[in-house]
Amino acid sequence: MAEIGVKQLKNTASRVIDSVENGERVVVTKRGRPAAVIMSIDDAEDFVLSFSEEFVAMRLAGRRAHRAGRSIPLSEI
Repeated sequence: MAEIGVKQLKNTASRVIDSVENGERVVVTKRGRPAAVIMSIDDAEDFVLSFSEEFVAMRLAGRRAHRAGRSIPLSEI
């Protein structure tokens, strides 16, 4: 993941957005510390959905089923 300082981002925002549109994620630093991440809208949607209550509940239920031996191997699907 690329890193860029806030000051540099101000001067190169258009180029950074172009690289993000091409799949790169960029960490924005402020005084040398990570402050934000710039990612494509598709990546952002996936990130937000992966933490939605419904998805988290499904993931936890799947893990419980797997531990209890009630899951099906991927090769059988």
